[in-house]
Amino acid sequence: MNNHAATVEILKENDVRVTPQRLAVVDYLEENHIHPSAEMIFQAIKPRFPSLSLATVYNTLDVLERAGKVLKISIAGNPKVYFEYNTDFHCHFYCKKCFKLYDIFIEYPYEYLKVIEDHKIEETNIHFKGTCKDCINNSTSTDLQ
Repeated sequence: MNNHAATVEILKENDVRVTPQRLAVVDYLEENHIHPSAEMIFQAIKPRFPSLSLATVYNTLDVLERAGKVLKISIAGNPKVYFEYNTDFHCHFYCKKCFKLYDIFIEYPYEYLKVIEDHKIEETNIHFKGTCKDCINNSTSTDLQ
């Protein structure tokens, strides 16, 4: 998991001014483990920072992603891009009904592999798709067939 001070240092090292708006982006990511989009972050912190631009949010997320402090998650079939502050290895479950993204923690040996069939592995992403338990509980059995 990320450390706030280390994340702020990353901004400085990348010649990004550490403004209250950018700190608010980092704070939002730390406090909200919901895989937000840039637009969600923007909408959440805009009331406190009326001069905030969506470009500031995107630029901050871009710097953090390049530095390995934020993961950018894209799910095939969904044009939305999600951001993840938890960079520890884990999988994701995407609900095709409510469009929520959940963290899934399972033991998966591939995270330790560096080479598979002479291919150098630099990143592993595992996404499961289906119907989440909330949607199952809120649906009739015929909805899920």
